[in-house]
Amino acid sequence: MSNVNRFATEEEQERFERFLGWLQARGRSAATARSYRSDWQDLALWFRRSRRAEFDAAALDADAVEAWRDYGRERGKSAATLTRRLSFARNYGAWLAAEGTLEAEAAEEMRDIDALDRSERAVRVLADADVHRLLAQVDRRGCRRDQAILYGLLDTGLKVSELVELDVGDVEFSTGRLFVRGGRPRPVPLPTRAARKLAWSLAERGLLEVPDSGEIVLPATGGWPPSARVPAPDPRLLPSLSAVPQSPMPLEFGGDPSSWPLFVGERGRLTPNAVQRIVRKHCLFARVDASPQVLRHTFAFAWWARTQDLVTLAEILGHESVESTRVYTRLRPDEGEALPPLRAAY
Repeated sequence: MSNVNRFATEEEQERFERFLGWLQARGRSAATARSYRSDWQDLALWFRRSRRAEFDAAALDADAVEAWRDYGRERGKSAATLTRRLSFARNYGAWLAAEGTLEAEAAEEMRDIDALDRSERAVRVLADADVHRLLAQVDRRGCRRDQAILYGLLDTGLKVSELVELDVGDVEFSTGRLFVRGGRPRPVPLPTRAARKLAWSLAERGLLEVPDSGEIVLPATGGWPPSARVPAPDPRLLPSLSAVPQSPMPLEFGGDPSSWPLFVGERGRLTPNAVQRIVRKHCLFARVDASPQVLRHTFAFAWWARTQDLVTLAEILGHESVESTRVYTRLRPDEGEALPPLRAAY
């Protein structure tokens, strides 16, 4: 039987073969290797169908592994099969972290996944004081890009893998939306404060035209607060892409700036691992125990607590089923009271 996996990238296929070699060197049986290969191939197939991209383990996170597990359960896989698959995911994730492909934190979150439904598992959200301390820290010490990343994660609920795939043209300032291309393609509301951080980040790169006064006016979006509370902005003050960028895009990118990565580093588009490090750095400075996944949970529960709209929340988060979103309806009231107040987010 051919070992070629047409749903995975060539780099991922080579990586998995190294993983099998590592298992063999530690005395694992041929049966284990065959079992893990079957699980890996099924994961790649699920990834290709659900994410519409070739599978690369560098994009793995706890949400992806949970969704793969839930997909198997929906197809009637036995508890033993699901347990075996989770064992593979944990071991592969640990090896990927040791190799440097995944952040250690991502591998740890994958290890915490169990056989329970996502809706039955506890999630952790940040307290009000932690949110304000984290944002105050990034406002004080973070660059424009880092500010846009932290505010973007907290105010949109995007996964890291979705955030790094955003292009400049995926931001629509006139309507206050982000267009997610990775994962489950969808529009996501972009709240005013996060939109402003993004606008300043792009202006710093010479990609956004701003008024001579430097003031950026944006429409109120995302339903927090309702647009009726904020006057409609002057269309002439809305940010727009520069016809001629003031600075070149690094490395291989060229052509229309709207196709350039939204978040870049010295080597081009930021990777999920790079964003994980940025978040961890600012959390460390702020003395806040958080990760991008915790920021996603904080956003999700804040949305639910203030709107009680589970269907819209599931659409924003990109969940395949509303049942995956019900976990936020089961948090204790005292947890909700610890979240940022409504107006503090805008």
